[in-house]
Amino acid sequence: MKKTRLIMLLVSIIGIVAGVLQYRYAAGLSLGTIGELLGELFLVAAFLGITFYRSEYGLYLFALSLPILTYRPLLALIVVFVLVLFVTEQNYGLMKANLKNHLNFAVFLFLVVLLITALTSANVKESLTNFGLYYFVSFLLYILIVTKVTTREVLYRFIVTLILSAALVSVYGIYQYFTLDFTSASWVDVADNPGLSKRIFATFENPNLFVQYLIMILPFNFALIFYAKTWGNRVLFSAQFLIIFAAIILTYSRGGWYGVFMALALVACMISRRIVALGLLIAAGAVGLHLVPDVIMNRLASAFNPTKDTSSDYRFKMWGAAFAMIRDFWVTGIGSDLTTFKKVYTDYMLPDIRVNHFHNIYIMNFVTGGIMAILSLLYMFYQSFKTPIIALFMNNGKDKFLSYTAKAGIGSLIAIAFAGMTEDVWHQYRVDFMFWILLGILAAVYNMIRSQEENITDEAK
Repeated sequence: MKKTRLIMLLVSIIGIVAGVLQYRYAAGLSLGTIGELLGELFLVAAFLGITFYRSEYGLYLFALSLPILTYRPLLALIVVFVLVLFVTEQNYGLMKANLKNHLNFAVFLFLVVLLITALTSANVKESLTNFGLYYFVSFLLYILIVTKVTTREVLYRFIVTLILSAALVSVYGIYQYFTLDFTSASWVDVADNPGLSKRIFATFENPNLFVQYLIMILPFNFALIFYAKTWGNRVLFSAQFLIIFAAIILTYSRGGWYGVFMALALVACMISRRIVALGLLIAAGAVGLHLVPDVIMNRLASAFNPTKDTSSDYRFKMWGAAFAMIRDFWVTGIGSDLTTFKKVYTDYMLPDIRVNHFHNIYIMNFVTGGIMAILSLLYMFYQSFKTPIIALFMNNGKDKFLSYTAKAGIGSLIAIAFAGMTEDVWHQYRVDFMFWILLGILAAVYNMIRSQEENITDEAK
């Protein structure tokens, strides 16, 4: 039996390599849909073998593939994982217990509200398609994390894999910075930032999306530096941290910068208020006064001067139209399909301010889903913060890894919640998937700490 499983694992690894090569070869040389589908078929078959061998390996492979593969193969991996759960033996008692917490309820409630919004949209077919392909699939991914990440070892390896994939794609982004002559003019305001000619985006559609993905992972990387038990691991995590942090800087995304600075400062204070926070403040002061290039300082300062910064001014103008739409459709919203959004927004927009979304998850949800959508979103964020905080109090420092993971998760939430004020977090599938992975990690940490407490109570009895 072990020999058969080992053979299956080796064949799967070969299939993954062949699939990636075929997929990239077809995409790079424009050989058409058939070549890409053949590459995806190799990948899915290999993923199936890996997941059958050990389900947690499927999670690691998905985490590693997230910033690399496109939507269709990532969707196939999620669907295959769900199918494997139905045909393999599972601990359904444990799965049922892990689904019982307030965060899971908040996530489910948000999903139900989004479904209602889709069903009541003017273009129901388009809305339901978007709901199924993005939100429902993301919900499946969240459930997979909650039900399958049940041990400290699996959680640790899963987070390490996320960090590794982020570091690898960050290396590509940094390479991009030194090889590209310039990036899209829509991402760079040369008049207000004369020294800024390019912003990295790696495999993502634009720099703002890339930074949203990175700022959800970096706090976990930061926490593992202090958790590492050997100097070798500490050096490795530190090197990955510097690579990812450098990529964040080179995106020149102000929302991402402020978000990640807030997150790291918070995590540092929670880990070691006296030493780490003081060190960060001293380092930040030194860098801010003497070492930061003028282009970065100008970029940071421009966020507070919207009259001179075109991107900030553009957002304020579109938000003005959004508030007018909320005033008229605050009960039900306008619906979640893009076709209706464009039609309704045309009646409220200022001249030349054409958008497909409002670059703000809170405003966007209020506009599309009305009062129910914004309240369910805020409730989900509330439970997302409350759940790890309760876990920290229950743990009370007894399990250092779970404690650090909960603190890092809070930092990641702060970062993405702040970034969501100037960008639409669910506008790109990789960022969307990473957001739900983050919530799944927080729920998994809570479940593990609760299980430990219950076991201690049973032993005491």
